[in-house]
Amino acid sequence: MPRPTSPTSAAGAGLVVRREPYVAEGPRWVVARAEAELVARYGFLDTGEHGLTAAMFDPPGGAFLVARTGADAGAVGGVGLRTVAVGTGEVRRLWVDPVWRGRGVARALMAELEQAALDLGLGALQLGTGDRQPEAVALYRATGWERVHVGRDGQPLPDWFIRFTKTLSAPAPDRR
Repeated sequence: MPRPTSPTSAAGAGLVVRREPYVAEGPRWVVARAEAELVARYGFLDTGEHGLTAAMFDPPGGAFLVARTGADAGAVGGVGLRTVAVGTGEVRRLWVDPVWRGRGVARALMAELEQAALDLGLGALQLGTGDRQPEAVALYRATGWERVHVGRDGQPLPDWFIRFTKTLSAPAPDRR
C-alpha cells in the first residue's frame, strides 16, 4: 500500500475517515500495526487482546473506522468500536501511523467514533490502555475521558493498566 511521505496536518491533507468492514484491507492493516506496536512497547500481546473478529466490529454491534488522506489513499490510522453491553461500547485498536502522529488524525478518528457510537445507540464508552502509551493517555484526558481505577469486575487495576470511560451526549438538534 503506498505510504504518504510528507504530511502537514490531517485537515490540510484532506483526511477522510470512513467506516470499513473489519475484513477489508484497511482495518486489517491498522490492527496488524497496532498489535505489532503493542508487542514492541510491552513485550507481549495479552491473551485478552487476541481473537478480534469481524462480528465484533461490523454492524449492528460495532464499527471500524479508517483514516485515509484521500478517498483512494492508503490508511494512516484507524479505530474499532464494539458493543460490550446494552448501551455500552468498547474502543479497540486506536492506531495512527507514526509519520502522521501529532497532526490530528487520532482526534478525527475518535470524534467520528463517538458519532458511530451514538448511531449504534451507545451512550457510554470504555477503553483500556497502558502506561507505555503516554500519548494515548494524553489524548483521552484532553478529549473528556475519565480515568477509572477499577476494572469491569470492580477490582483495583494494576498501576500500569489505565482504564477510561466516557458518557456521550447526542448533539443538539439543528434549529435553523
